[in-house]
Amino acid sequence: MERPIILPDTEKSLQVGVDIGGSHISTCLFDGQRAELLLESMTTRHPDPNGTANELIGVWAEAIECTIKQSNRPIGGIGIAVPGPFDYAQGISLITGVNKFECIYGVNIKEELSHRLKLEKSQIRFVNDAAAFGIAVTKVGLAKNVDRCVALTLGTGLGSSFLVAGVPVISGDEVPENGWLYNGEFQGEMADDHFSARGLVKCYQSLGGREASTALDVFNLAKSDRLAQKAFELFGSRLGSFLDPYIQKFGAHILVLGGNLSRSFPLFEQYLRKELSIDSVVVSAIIDHAPLIGGAMLFEEEYYEDLARVINKMK
Repeated sequence: MERPIILPDTEKSLQVGVDIGGSHISTCLFDGQRAELLLESMTTRHPDPNGTANELIGVWAEAIECTIKQSNRPIGGIGIAVPGPFDYAQGISLITGVNKFECIYGVNIKEELSHRLKLEKSQIRFVNDAAAFGIAVTKVGLAKNVDRCVALTLGTGLGSSFLVAGVPVISGDEVPENGWLYNGEFQGEMADDHFSARGLVKCYQSLGGREASTALDVFNLAKSDRLAQKAFELFGSRLGSFLDPYIQKFGAHILVLGGNLSRSFPLFEQYLRKELSIDSVVVSAIIDHAPLIGGAMLFEEEYYEDLARVINKMK
């Protein structure tokens, strides 16, 4: 692999934001001074999450390098948003038992990327993907300058982040352990099984619907199918009743939604709001790019001083 030109961080440097999911990696340059992604530098790859560690990390490194090569300015660092469990401080994957990323369990991803990209390990930082969404919406999004924010991603699973002044809170009496809601209980089951794409499909099928196998199917059917409409209504009201105790305990000033299911917000908005004690509920305008921005923000050094203390405890 050709060695990229990496220079020390300066006020004029760019960062690389990285979003790693179960079947994709997206990378993009971020201009911290202007707080914006340089979308023309976006690189996306779809590696096999069940391939070998060498193959998977190789694709990740290639995608990052492709974006780096599009910069005519120094690169200050690589900020990576990745799902857990993960040792975010050390850069070690702890993901197992989900039929994805088994090949990199226990692998020090920071060391591997440092070697492949010829970077200092200090130039590579990691953060939980749900926390990255929260960081983005509080630093540059609709929750900017809002003191207390709950950021929720609704998609393949339920992601959550509780933030005070843009810094995730993962312990203490005000938030669930690790800031996680997915493993909370709702109607005797794990919340993730209700407030996710599969949860929406299950709800529709429980009402007697038979034509949908994906959340997108339910969304499309809702244009004319009363059962699909009812599924969204129940999704909203149940989500609201589940969330409100957490929102009240945290003293949240705003709830920001992201993830693919939030695109169908108009179908469940009024039912969600009816159950909430908070008025400010919005859908992020940066759904697709928030993890990239949140990752890149790890190299806003003054901010990172506060953030690092949380990342050191993040799983």
